[in-house]
Amino acid sequence: MKSVVPTARHFTDLARATAIAELSGLLQTGRLINRVSQLIDALQLERGTSNIWLSSDGRLFDRERGARTRHALQVRQEADIELAALAQRQPQVGGARLFNRAACALTALETLPALREGISHKTLEPSAAMSGFNEVIRQLLSLIFDAADAATEPAVSRAMIALFSFMQGKELAGQERALGAAGFACGAFGDAERLKLTTLIEGQNRCFATFSQFAAEGVMQRWAAQRFDNAEFERLRRIACTQPHPDIAGEESALRWFALHTRRMNGFKQVQSALEAALMDSCRAAIRQAERQEEPPASPHPAAEDGAFQLVISPLEETPPGALTTDFLSPQLSRSVLSLAQQQSLRLQQLGQELATLRAGVEERKVIDQAKTLLIRHRNLSEEQAYQTLRTMAMNQNKRLVEIAAAILAIADVL
Repeated sequence: MKSVVPTARHFTDLARATAIAELSGLLQTGRLINRVSQLIDALQLERGTSNIWLSSDGRLFDRERGARTRHALQVRQEADIELAALAQRQPQVGGARLFNRAACALTALETLPALREGISHKTLEPSAAMSGFNEVIRQLLSLIFDAADAATEPAVSRAMIALFSFMQGKELAGQERALGAAGFACGAFGDAERLKLTTLIEGQNRCFATFSQFAAEGVMQRWAAQRFDNAEFERLRRIACTQPHPDIAGEESALRWFALHTRRMNGFKQVQSALEAALMDSCRAAIRQAERQEEPPASPHPAAEDGAFQLVISPLEETPPGALTTDFLSPQLSRSVLSLAQQQSLRLQQLGQELATLRAGVEERKVIDQAKTLLIRHRNLSEEQAYQTLRTMAMNQNKRLVEIAAAILAIADVL
């Protein structure tokens, strides 16, 4: 059989088709993120409602708790549709981690029936119920992070980083809502709870600062429009963070705290919707751009009179870093082409550094969580006590929390 010699146009068509297929996969991932984010919203609300129900010994939010559990179950079914679509994807380079993360997320979701049963029978303390929901939501957020980390198109990557950072901040806000509602309902904030509230507030500020660096201008306008400046909200925050036994503690304050935080988080949902829309728009725009690239590449040896240029790439060992010159470009194009190339290189380098920073942050949280789990198991501590133990050790030894956590994991066999 006679072999067919491929042409330049053949490879151009292959490159375009591959790019469109990859971007279509990102578009499908965007739909998955949309459904998973809705599931996180539902679980955050169920967590807060369950916490205040348990803390009030079932007097508050009895009807609401059932309604929000049913809503979470319904949203779970919608998320399962997109997870099923993900399961039908063909294996591809870089997809293993995303598939593994999806498996972890589904495993975590399977713990919800037992968690809900323990809440209904009041066999769980509010802190334990909150920890159970936190773990499920953490796995869902990690699924979204791995989807973002798989993105290769710069504009799409930025949109996904903005979304992920914002969702992290929103999750910390949800934990603050649940923890504070429980404290006001039972009438006390211990040292651990007040420190945790302060940590959650600081974490929100960091996440929203990262989001602001990556979000598109239109999203930032939406963010500015919904800023929640409420004097009563800030007053309740100060009371919860500073007073072990607030004078205004009680069910009424718990309900007010919950209502104000829910109003704030409803505003977050609008921004999150704008972020998800920006992500989808980025995917579609990249697909349209790839589809328009139908022309064959220019001749490798254009005529000088055409005013075109030839890009010459020297062997790596012959070209010192940063030694790119303009001798091979026509005078009209040298400045603009080099400027464009340098800007693109800087942008991609910055994006890679930002992605690496986010990835490192997630890995550090995993190490800390593993160390906390060991302390809980071997020292019979609560989650908050385990965290405070790590924090105290880090302060006493003047080291970062993750360094102490890694040291504990290294000697796990003797704990």
